[in-house]
Amino acid sequence: MKKKLLLLFIIIGSFTSQAQSNFKIGLHAGINYPDVRGYENAKYHNFKAGFLIGASFDYYLNEKFSLKTNINYEKKIQEYRITFFSYYGGIESGKQDFNREIALLNIPVLLKYEFWNSNFFVNAGPFINFVLSDKTDSEYLQYGNRPALESNKIDTGVSFGLGTNISLTNKHELTIEIRDDLGLIDTRGDSEYYNDALKSNMIKLMIGWNLGI
Repeated sequence: MKKKLLLLFIIIGSFTSQAQSNFKIGLHAGINYPDVRGYENAKYHNFKAGFLIGASFDYYLNEKFSLKTNINYEKKIQEYRITFFSYYGGIESGKQDFNREIALLNIPVLLKYEFWNSNFFVNAGPFINFVLSDKTDSEYLQYGNRPALESNKIDTGVSFGLGTNISLTNKHELTIEIRDDLGLIDTRGDSEYYNDALKSNMIKLMIGWNLGI
């Protein structure tokens, strides 16, 4: 009986070990540069580099293909300048610079392909963004004076990435990836004032550490 139980534990352990070897978990951080497109005044949206941090999960379907997802916290920064004019004469009386900071929860689901005999990979798939907070540092905006901004709480689109794995040990590796999140829906809040769509775009550079389990 004891020998049978021992054999059973060995079999279960071997299957568990095999199953676990198909998974990788990791942590990563990086910078992002947002943009918008789709309407004629998109060029006036001045963005600054933001940052992101997150965790990654890979499940390997075979040696080349895996399913990958991230849970990312991202900060999107937009810069504005307001020019004030005097009531009489229309003479410029001053300027004010301010930032708009949007905190996002970004979740992509990607199909990843690793090239044979190479450390390079590509991935692609859908993503969804949830707006966690949306703040500005200008009192002027409290009175309803604001430019055309993305204000939807949810954004979705398609993500494309290219990167490389740098092996450290049998289970540890560094990853470097460039990714582009291309939004596909209109993110405007004041659609009645603007005839064109306002769609997002986010380019990211990420450096991470992966651990096979």
